[in-house]
Amino acid sequence: MNLNYTLEVCTGSLQSVINAVEGGAKRIELCSALSLDGLTPSLGLVQTVRTLFPQLTIHALIRSREGDFVYSEEEVQVMERDIAALLPYVDAIVGGALTTEGDIDIETTRRLILAAQGKPFTYHRAFDVCRNPIQALDLLMELGCTRILTSGQQSTAEKGIPQLREYIHHTAGKMIILPGGGVTPANVHRIIDETGATEIHGSASGISPNGRKETQAETVRQLI
Repeated sequence: MNLNYTLEVCTGSLQSVINAVEGGAKRIELCSALSLDGLTPSLGLVQTVRTLFPQLTIHALIRSREGDFVYSEEEVQVMERDIAALLPYVDAIVGGALTTEGDIDIETTRRLILAAQGKPFTYHRAFDVCRNPIQALDLLMELGCTRILTSGQQSTAEKGIPQLREYIHHTAGKMIILPGGGVTPANVHRIIDETGATEIHGSASGISPNGRKETQAETVRQLI
């Protein structure tokens, strides 16, 4: 069993961040509206998290709206401005875009990477709906992506283990493959062991006493 891996906890609220840190998380993806698969977090949320947890590694999701990953010029400008606003407070950016045909939108993705000004860039799960994943891996490596968040184009990372293993072999250490989607304490070690991944992404979420769906500290402890 490989115990040498990095956990990234997906958090959609301040309380989820607090719970994640209580559970031992050292790195988070920070977003809002997880019920919509995640949108850009507010500047106020990002600043507050940075103030409360100065040592926490924060990866900020940049996604301006729900729905598909095909963006207009104006929407790309929104995301560039969001990156500029959040960049002083975060350690990495998470984003991405597709063409109407379902391929990597090279120009938009390049612009988002440039907006990150050299900070690590994760291409998000838009990858899971692109039509040619191996070609997409090559393009994203050429563009300078640091990592890809993916379930292997399956409904969960556990179901995508064969694809994730193939992606990790194909990228050969030149880009990090970050399995995510349906990661639980029950399957995290299987996913790590059978893919060879060095990082894993999960929300560790459950229903809190307040009735909200939030990251649970105990689940984070079980994932680490």
